[in-house]
Amino acid sequence: MERLMTDVFLKNKKEWLPIPKCRAGERLYHYTDLSALKGIVMDRSFWVTKSDFLNDKYEFYYAFKVIRKVCAKVIPNPQNRKIFMSALKERMESFHGGMAAQILSGWYILSFSRAKDSLLLWTEFSQSQGYCLEFDYKRLTRGLYDGIWLDGYVIYDKKKQQELVENTLHRILEKKDISRGKLREKLFADDKTISAKELHGFMEEFSACCFAYSMFFKKDCFRDEREYRFVFWAFHEQASKDGRLHTIPMHFREKEQALIPYIVVNYREGEQNNPIRSITAGPKNNSDLAVKGMQYFLRNEKIETPVRESKIPLRY
Repeated sequence: MERLMTDVFLKNKKEWLPIPKCRAGERLYHYTDLSALKGIVMDRSFWVTKSDFLNDKYEFYYAFKVIRKVCAKVIPNPQNRKIFMSALKERMESFHGGMAAQILSGWYILSFSRAKDSLLLWTEFSQSQGYCLEFDYKRLTRGLYDGIWLDGYVIYDKKKQQELVENTLHRILEKKDISRGKLREKLFADDKTISAKELHGFMEEFSACCFAYSMFFKKDCFRDEREYRFVFWAFHEQASKDGRLHTIPMHFREKEQALIPYIVVNYREGEQNNPIRSITAGPKNNSDLAVKGMQYFLRNEKIETPVRESKIPLRY
């Protein structure tokens, strides 16, 4: 796993994973409750949730269905499709199943939105009583120093999802070596059969890309969230006694009588680099006291950030 990420995948992710990203000057919004806001402001840190504990528990399986449809389209031989999909499923499940790994590790996702003052997000993440923090994208990414593995827009359009997977498959197959050329010829032929052994090198790379896509593909019904994600990879245990791996502690928070794993990701806030551009009080929390109390809190922390009321006219 470690070799795949550092030596194979990370060097090629821009080419293989063209996920749309924010640009300098653009803003991201994070809806949360008061307790989490205080941690973000005072401790300069985020609690980043393990990927398989997010609000859509079927994300991984949805992405696999999209990928399977693409493979059904481009691989004409039914036997080849069966071998290909079996190998892909096994590899992706090995990425997904952290508990089965030799060491405890995992993928973690920090979510933002491009939607400002959204009634849907107020309701979903703070019961309309919390706060929305507005972040400057460039300042935020410049300050995060625990290693962003990947970031980008969540993609909701099924056609776009399929196009990305198909393009990635072709790009990895076009890698210039003899074995990859032979595999490409067999895979796209009606009358030639591949073996699982022939797929091994290609599948290491393609499955990593597909797993990454699984964290950026969601059903169209979630479109209004306009989500933007930062993905982190964390090792929690050493594989050996030499201590070569950088390990990050796993923490747990309570939610609806369940324990949710998370990691703490810190951000630097150097001179002229405060990523928080404004804070908005929720529509059921837009009293003078909510705004005034937040203003005093920020002043006490020596942070110059405007505080506003939500413009959504909700009442108790």
